[in-house]
Amino acid sequence: MLNQNVINSLVWLYSIFDIKLLTLIAAGFTIYFGYQKVTKKVCISYSINTERGYDPHITNFVVSNKRDSVIVISSIDMWIGDKGKTDIIKFNEPLVLKSYDAKLVEIPKYSNIYNEKGPVFIELFDALSFSLITVSGEVIRCDVESAVTVKSLEGRLYKSSKIFNNIVLTRRMGFVFTYYIKNEATNVIFDKYGIIVGSSPFTWNAFPDMSEDLFGSFLIYSGYHDRYDDYALFKVEDNLDTTFVLNKYTMNEKITKSVEEEV
Repeated sequence: MLNQNVINSLVWLYSIFDIKLLTLIAAGFTIYFGYQKVTKKVCISYSINTERGYDPHITNFVVSNKRDSVIVISSIDMWIGDKGKTDIIKFNEPLVLKSYDAKLVEIPKYSNIYNEKGPVFIELFDALSFSLITVSGEVIRCDVESAVTVKSLEGRLYKSSKIFNNIVLTRRMGFVFTYYIKNEATNVIFDKYGIIVGSSPFTWNAFPDMSEDLFGSFLIYSGYHDRYDDYALFKVEDNLDTTFVLNKYTMNEKITKSVEEEV
């Protein structure tokens, strides 16, 4: 059996070891949290928008602060490969990123990017990089978390929205009729076959011929021409563009011409 002196010695050694271990652990945490405080790391995630009518541009832009410190941002620069850099946003009021904070930033659209040689475009294989400029003038290079690559585009489906009179158009639609009563607008949607989608404001809901002559005559002889303060009919083309068919003014012109011909 161990005598009391040996036991006391072991307890003393253990206490010394325990104190040193706790000290090392505490020192490790102090260094770690101190490092988080004095260093800066910001990550960027984004996607490329290729909507019709615009050059490819940045969207879904998220700025993430990965350190335990506050960053006050005045602007963000973007490098397009080796083509050069441009500021993609200058904040009217500085953007404040708190510790471990992340914010979605809406990047303003622009007409074009260019240099002394002409237009510059964001292309598929361009490596984009970003820098934050703080209110004090410090430049912070950012890590990119979601770069767009060919692999990320494989199997990707795309969608678009074509909006007319607050209606999201689809290829199933054939016509849009909008009428006004006391400045309140109501939209009536017809499919490709002239059948009204939803409730009908008319006595029936199917119009096989939506031409100016037949549908316009229906509006006149059924009393809707006089009942509505204004109205217009538009055709939805296969590419979802809309073309004008008739409105109250053109039908009034037609009525006037018909009366003059009778006289």
